[in-house]
Amino acid sequence: MLAAAEALLEESLYAPERLPEALDAAGQMLGFEYFCLVEANLRGPRIVASDRQHEGIASYYAGGWAEVDYRARTEPFSRLGSLYLDHRVIGEEERQGSAVYNEFYRPRNMAHYAGIRFDLDGQEWFCSASRGEHQGVIDGEDAAAFLRIASLAMRTASAAWRIEATRARDLFEGLEISRTAAILLDEQGRVSAVTSAAEAMFTEAFGVREGQLWADVDKDAEVLAQLTQFARARLPELPRRNFLLRGHGATRPIQVSATRVLRSGLDALPRGRLLLMLTPVGIQPRSRKEELCQRFGLTLAEADVASQFVNGRSIPEIAGERGVAESTIREQMKAIYRKTGVTRQVDLFRLLAPFRH
Repeated sequence: MLAAAEALLEESLYAPERLPEALDAAGQMLGFEYFCLVEANLRGPRIVASDRQHEGIASYYAGGWAEVDYRARTEPFSRLGSLYLDHRVIGEEERQGSAVYNEFYRPRNMAHYAGIRFDLDGQEWFCSASRGEHQGVIDGEDAAAFLRIASLAMRTASAAWRIEATRARDLFEGLEISRTAAILLDEQGRVSAVTSAAEAMFTEAFGVREGQLWADVDKDAEVLAQLTQFARARLPELPRRNFLLRGHGATRPIQVSATRVLRSGLDALPRGRLLLMLTPVGIQPRSRKEELCQRFGLTLAEADVASQFVNGRSIPEIAGERGVAESTIREQMKAIYRKTGVTRQVDLFRLLAPFRH
């Protein structure tokens, strides 16, 4: 079973968005009801767990149990990278006589617990496993198995974070190069990046202060507060996508289009969460192909090829779609490389990323 559980987690190294479900499945193979990653922030931690597990773990923090929990009192003082087993730290009488054990842990099959603290880009997280009272304490071979898959889970989470950070950086580099006015909010609703074009649109009535969006007009402030809340929420879809900042006086209104930076299953990892695109009202937005023509001097045919390329189409597929020979598409791709000033496919894809649809 241990080898099968490790194989599940190893697969998620190549598809990190599957990590939450892989953790759940691997944990159940080894007899753990819960197996997940939780940020070491007891007031409002981020959680990497399957939907099934997330609800139970989130209810622990929402219910204020961390304030009276023997685990929360002792585990943060364990050494980074060391194995924590609650039955070795807390006496049986104290554990079974506590409210959190009887009212929360036992009913949810979390009576016995193992955990390990690790570092994720300078932030402390816990990898933890728990199971029901009837399954007995986690020790011996079970603890050794937990330690092995926890180490693999932590490496996968670290790799996932690096992948997410790279994707966000590449996306924003493309937005900057294409002179797009954009703001990126992180999972806490704070501003993590602003393009130069967006900075140029800031006024005395709207901008960024101390890492937060702000506006001195009440209705605009309400809009920005709503966007901040959307960034913090775990919503698969936004209830609204377009907003209007009206400003005051002679200030030109700004349309704000919000898009989730979706990476299914990894919402909890530190990264960009919400992308805001800013457009002054009164300026007719151009199509993506028109933008490509304007920014890089492409012909409409070349812009169409570039648009299909950045959306993952191969040269044969593009040729079939356009009804031309593959050699024609290759010549157009050469022109696209020349006009955009890049020589590598990865650089072209990065440059054109903002024009995906």
